[in-house]
Amino acid sequence: MDFGGTGQGGESNILSSTYKKYWQIGFKTRLYDGLSPEAYLESLRRVADLLRLTEGERVLDAGCGSGLLLPLLTDRLARGGQYLGMDTLPAGHAALKARANRMDLNRSVSGVQADLSKPLPLRDASVSCVAAHFSVYTLPEENDRKHAFQEFERVLKPGGLLVTANPTLSYDAQQIIRASLESLKNKKRSWWMKKFLVYPLTLHLGLKHIEKQLKSGYWHGYQPEELRDAVAQAGFAIEHTETVYGGSGFLVVGRKR
Repeated sequence: MDFGGTGQGGESNILSSTYKKYWQIGFKTRLYDGLSPEAYLESLRRVADLLRLTEGERVLDAGCGSGLLLPLLTDRLARGGQYLGMDTLPAGHAALKARANRMDLNRSVSGVQADLSKPLPLRDASVSCVAAHFSVYTLPEENDRKHAFQEFERVLKPGGLLVTANPTLSYDAQQIIRASLESLKNKKRSWWMKKFLVYPLTLHLGLKHIEKQLKSGYWHGYQPEELRDAVAQAGFAIEHTETVYGGSGFLVVGRKR
């Protein structure tokens, strides 16, 4: 995952070894967590707000990376919910496990290594919610992206909810930084630290790389209606859409018919 981008999970096996190593190091050192821009974290919070997870139900975080979504679900996990994190990289799973340990959530959290371009190692109708936050777009082939949404539909229970966000064609690394700083404007200490110390690294280590891959077509930027259609064609009724990530991402909520 790389800051929205941190879609970090679900990366296909043909990702460059350089950036696999980058993510591995980022997860192991928690550098990835520290460099994530505020706009990305706000997008994650929207996903958490839109997920409906009740006692005994399980959410699949498809492209979980280091588990940044996990702290946003603690209240629901405390009421008996279950979290399953899925990512391609072993370092992501190690980071997720460490986070669950720190939060004393081991009984509620599990992980599985899987590639979103392949059949998911889950039974039909085995989860109640799927969160796919900036992960599907890293699959270069259109058929693989379609397959991922079809697999989400397969593993969801009838009436289950998919919340997915992916970058738009207008993805703008500089605008993501501006939006992140705007969100932090009332936190002066954080604002100065992020502007001059953290976000220059965020921009050049993560966001610019994503922007380059999207412009080249290697990763896929969606038109809003295209993402809606992709989710609907996989068998979901569209319940909600919105722009996220400082205008560089689009979020869709679909319910399994």
